[in-house]
Order: sequence, then structure tokens, then C-alpha cells
Amino acid sequence: HPITSGHDRSIIQYYISWAAAELPSLEEAQSHYTEELLLLPSDIVYQYYEPRVVAGKQVSRIDGQRFDQFTRTDFGLPPNNNTRVYLCMQKPFKFHPEFDELLCGIMSKDMHGWIVLHRETNPANQNMFEHRLKDAGCDMTRIAFLDQQSHHRLLALYRVSTVILDSYPAGGDTTTREVLEMGKALVTLPARLLGGRWSLGYMSTIGLKESTKKALIASSPEEYIRLAVELGLDDVLRESVEVDIRNSVKNLFYRDDAIGAWEKILLDISPYHQCHKKDTEGKHLEEL
Repeated sequence: HPITSGHDRSIIQYYISWAAAELPSLEEAQSHYTEELLLLPSDIVYQYYEPRVVAGKQVSRIDGQRFDQFTRTDFGLPPNNNTRVYLCMQKPFKFHPEFDELLCGIMSKDMHGWIVLHRETNPANQNMFEHRLKDAGCDMTRIAFLDQQSHHRLLALYRVSTVILDSYPAGGDTTTREVLEMGKALVTLPARLLGGRWSLGYMSTIGLKESTKKALIASSPEEYIRLAVELGLDDVLRESVEVDIRNSVKNLFYRDDAIGAWEKILLDISPYHQCHKKDTEGKHLEEL
């Protein structure tokens, strides 16, 4: 996961990151790294991605299985459309205690809302997590814990959920791309460090309307709760956000500019490139 090595620059010289996901101030972002921070441009997606759903079909490209046949009942969730499902299937190690109050806050403002979370594989850790949520004031009768899902079932789970929740302060990356590809609304609270800012980066670079970004990107825990519940309760708002995501998500994929950006930055710092340049310059001077 994205974090400084902590080594002196005599050992590891550079950390390459993405300007769209770092703090706006380079000086402040640099303070998180012992390496020299180099940034890929903020106006491109930082890697070359391909879709994870077969074009024009409800089929996972990862396991080749259909997912359009699943309903909420297949996951043990209430079938009633008046019940909003707020989903966060991030791995439990990302569920920091700060996230507990966000989940409970959503439940307190949507009395018909359910929270769906990834179950811990270790029973002791799961028991601890449940006690944390109880202590934070969550209604445990409206929280469902699901085991890790196969890829096509995970896509189906996104599809049948009302709102997707980004975890905090460690957020999603691959998950965020999949959720956007499914055209679903995902609420995020960008954290201070890179690991909690991927969703912000993607949403900032695929061409979403400003109104859509305002509906998805929170600046405080209180706003995170408010945005999630507004999207859950307001069908018109949620549909407009989802339409914009579906229209814009094509800009997430097949980005050749990402390849060019990596090539440039790696050549700029390559010792071989620098030595070759010096040799070439030396030969040129000799010829003169």
C-alpha cells in the first residue's frame, strides 16, 4: 500500500505518485515521504486500465461469470426497495475506528438504511469489530456482514446496493474503479495520506460534472454522512449522479497518456539515460 519507504535518499531516491491524488501543496505532500516526491500529471489517469466487465454484457472479465441474475435476497439482504443498502466491501483492515462513527451516523439519519460490510476472517477480530460498532451507537440489527465474494458476485452486490461507501482513512483503488464502471454512486472522504485519496483522484480526472463531484466528495465526517444519506434518500439526485458516472467512466480506460507519462518520468530519472546523455554530450564536445 502506498507509503514512504522511510529510507534515506542515498538508498531510495524517488517516490513516484499521482498529483491528482496527493495533497494540492507539493511541499505538504513531500513531507509524507523521505524520498524525493515526483508526480505524474493531475489531468490524466495515472495507469493504463482496461474494463473489468465485458462490454455490453453483465459478465465479469475476471471470472467469466454472469452477474445480472442476482438480487438482494441472494445476499441475505432485505428485498424491499424502500430499504437503502449502504455497501462497503473493503477488507476489514481498512476499517479504522474513525470509520465506525461514519457508519453509525448514516444509520441514525436513515432509519430504513442497512449497512453491508466485509466480514473478518478471524473470529476474534470480527468480534472486536462488532463491539466497536455497538460502542459507537450502531443498530446492529441493520448491519450485515458478508464473506469475501467471487468477482461476479461482488459486481452484483454493487449493482443491487443503493450507495457505495469508500472506507476511511484507507480508501479504495481497484474497488473505486469497479464501482465507477458499474455506474454507481460512491461517497468518499479524502484522507491526508495517498492511500485515502485514490477515489478523489479518479473522480477528478474522468470528466464528472462539478455537481456530481460535490455530491460524492466530502470534506468532513459530517459531510460524508450527509452526502451518503442524501444520495440514499433522493432517487432523482442519485440517478443524475449515476447517469453522469456512466457517461464519464469511459475516460477511465485505455489511457495511452498514462504510458507516456510513466515513460517520461522514468527516463528523466534513469541513471542509464543520464549516463548516456553525458556520454553523448562528451563525444559532441570532443568533435568540436
